[in-house]
Amino acid sequence: MRKYIIVFPFLLSCILWCSCTDWLDYKPNDKQSEEQQFSSKEGFHAAVNGVYNRMSGNSLYGKYLSYDMIDILGQYYAVEQLDESDYYKYLRALTKWEYSDETVTNVLSSIWNEAYSTIMNINVVLKNIEEDFIGNKILPEQEYKMLKGEMLAARAMLHLDMLRLFGPIMAKNPDGRGIPYNESSEPQILTILPAGTVLNSYIIRDLTEAEALLLVSDPVLTEGPRAEYDFVNMDNSMRYRQLRLNYYATVLLTARAYLWGGDYNNALTEARKLTDDPQVRAFFPVVESGKLLGNSSDPDRMFSTECLFGYYNKNRGLIYDYSFGGGNTGKALLMPRAGYVDGILFYKYGGYWVGDWRFQSQWTAGTTLEGNASYQMIKFKEITDSRRDEVLDNKDEDLLLQTQKFYGSFCSLLKLSEAYYIAAECLGTTGSEVYDLPTAWNYMNRMFADRGTYDWGTGNSEAFLQDWLTLEYIREFVGEGQKFFFFKRRNMGFDNDYNGCKEVKVQTSPGFPAFGIPPSYDYTDKATDEEKEKRFVLPLPKNELDNR
Repeated sequence: MRKYIIVFPFLLSCILWCSCTDWLDYKPNDKQSEEQQFSSKEGFHAAVNGVYNRMSGNSLYGKYLSYDMIDILGQYYAVEQLDESDYYKYLRALTKWEYSDETVTNVLSSIWNEAYSTIMNINVVLKNIEEDFIGNKILPEQEYKMLKGEMLAARAMLHLDMLRLFGPIMAKNPDGRGIPYNESSEPQILTILPAGTVLNSYIIRDLTEAEALLLVSDPVLTEGPRAEYDFVNMDNSMRYRQLRLNYYATVLLTARAYLWGGDYNNALTEARKLTDDPQVRAFFPVVESGKLLGNSSDPDRMFSTECLFGYYNKNRGLIYDYSFGGGNTGKALLMPRAGYVDGILFYKYGGYWVGDWRFQSQWTAGTTLEGNASYQMIKFKEITDSRRDEVLDNKDEDLLLQTQKFYGSFCSLLKLSEAYYIAAECLGTTGSEVYDLPTAWNYMNRMFADRGTYDWGTGNSEAFLQDWLTLEYIREFVGEGQKFFFFKRRNMGFDNDYNGCKEVKVQTSPGFPAFGIPPSYDYTDKATDEEKEKRFVLPLPKNELDNR
């Protein structure tokens, strides 16, 4: 595996991921540059910011692993079939899981290479953090533990997503071919390990250590996200914790990792650290309906108050313009098939919409390229922020963080809601050692209430809960890259013609008004094991295999 170490530029530490400018490439024996970088506390923080900056780039969570490649694989969108431009060919290849297509192959290589290059940068930071702790003591102990915890969590997160993409279906083949786990700051060929080994011996190990370090050092535990500018000390290195892999985000990652391996007991334990701690809800409250409904100027469509971790993009509106709205292309690109959003994803009866806040704030009526009525996803759409526009017009980006509406430039990657869904799945799945269906429904009902929909009580069946859980993952995490992984983890085949749902089966339910009777969804799995293997297990990049 040929990887390149990059030392981060010498700049004043800034909280924004997008703040880092040019990168300084250097050879492994160029120790002087590395020593200069880590000769001050500001240098350590700038290096950590550099890692987050890379993670928010297009090849990782800023595009391919959030709203683009991974969600297109998840079959959210019905791609126009007539346009022969390269981009539409790429979209069509993804919706058909054609991983041999040259454009798709290039994208997968870009994801892999950038992930492992970023991991090597993380290892450089971790090495210097540890050397400083032993020797120079530039970093105060709290910051040593906090930065080390963040970087261990970042390393685990990147490896976990490479395993989720390129590794086997764990439910079928937990000992199948996995990925390399890189702990070195030096270029070297790494051994491809079995998936179970990568997950249990390395990813969960790093996350467990990260949790322990952050538990005793992260200000998020006592002061919350701290999403406000420090005008007194002008030092934001310990603020804006939602832009960092803070303690709570790391706990959720750990729960996600355990669940990926089918360990319901430990996944539930981790999830409950979030769901059952009232302090977490105090720090990360449910988004206010008043900021969403009937608010056309500056709604918090990202539900930012509930987000544990995400990235900052001052030009977030361009994501909508270029990929969803068509503002800069003359046509909308990514839209679900006609009738899907209003007829299945958010159901409609008797002319009434069930009042799900996600539907009301994150989708708007539109028209497909073929002229059919559909819905556009507006989660990334620009909000009105006159002060932000004034700052940018004057080219004074130093004032941007102080004056803007934070949620207007925030993009979510980890939300508190996932902890509730994990708890419900662990408790509501037959064979789980923690099986408790009524309690599972309590966790689901909490999320229904938080989204402005119905409380189902606790007497419904496990099958009904599993159907709702599937539906919730589809509509909760659009633009965040989780639907494909949900179906892969559960080895559920799904069809690109139906965006993950086969057909609506209307059911009657006493006690609900006629317009509010929720349908059940037929997720009948018609895909063969061979078909699912081809869809879910992405091929390793050719250059990765050739170099062995």
